[in-house]
Formats: sequence, structure tokens, C-alpha cells
Amino acid sequence: EERRSVLDSVVRTLLSQNTTDATSGRAFDTLKERFPTWEGVRTAPLAAVADAIRVGGLADIKAGRIQAILSTLAAERGECSLEHLRGLPAAAAKAELSRFKGVGKKTAACVLLFALELPEFAVDTHVWEISKALGWVPVNATRDQAYDHMNELVPDELKYDLHVLLVRHGKQCPACAKAGSAKQR
Repeated sequence: EERRSVLDSVVRTLLSQNTTDATSGRAFDTLKERFPTWEGVRTAPLAAVADAIRVGGLADIKAGRIQAILSTLAAERGECSLEHLRGLPAAAAKAELSRFKGVGKKTAACVLLFALELPEFAVDTHVWEISKALGWVPVNATRDQAYDHMNELVPDELKYDLHVLLVRHGKQCPACAKAGSAKQR
């Protein structure tokens, strides 16, 4: 299997915000079909980038954020790439990613976990709700508080597998799905 670029992972994760995996995947695929290079995305008219990702929702906002990341990288590094993050300590890679608008704790954590293979515990809606239901975090914890708590609580060697397991469970269990009620849980 071909290793996904760090920048691909950032954009995929950014596109996944506030939508389904299937929809964000279609948005990413359309973006890559229309613009084979990140330089092409950076220099394209904003409206053309937004149109390419429209299926994923919040297209104008996401397109602006993607182009801002690409412009920053081109200005600072001379290329649209984040491969320099490979091999950095987790804290340094997280700090580099988190400076971009639209890259919050969850997005940075997903990139660290999946693209950089660093021990990080990403907290999406599924993980957040299940961790509260299991009493692993306080029931009134925000998602960011749950992220901080779970990264302290979960041993590094379990972070990847536990994250994947909780996300899968959250998507497949009717009581844990987004529409499931607290009473069902």
C-alpha cells in the first residue's frame, strides 16, 4: 500500500469535518481529480477549489483554509508539502500542524496517529460520547477536555487500536451512533 502524504492526510481530515467519511472521501477524490498537484490547488481560483469539494459541505470555508495552508507552506518552505514533519517528536509535529486555521486538536491528532504513526489519541464525536458513557472522562467534559484526558489515560501502545475500535463501535452501534439517545446508551 502506498504511503499517503502528510499533506493529503491533513486535507482529508479537514474535509472530514462536519460530514460523513463517504462524503468527505468523494470531496477529496474530486479535488485530486481536478487538481493533480497541491500547487495547482494553491494557485487555482478559490471558487474552483470550493466547487471541487462542494459535496463535502462548508466548501467555501474549507477551500479557503486549504489554500491558506498551501500558501503558507509555499511561502515558508518553497513547496506544498508537510513531509518535513516525519521524524519530528509528536509535540513539535502537533505544534506545526496546530498553527493552521481549521486544524484543531482532533485534526492534528488524526494526522499524527495515521500519517505520522505517532502515539496520539484522536477524539472524534464517537470517541467523545463513548468515553463519557464509559465514565473514562467526566460526563460534562468538552471534546478538547476529553482529548487531553484520554491522551494522558491511554497508554501509547494502545492509542491506535483503541481509537479505531471506538470509532468503529460508534459507527456500528445504533445506541452509540450520533442519533442515539443518552437513555439508549
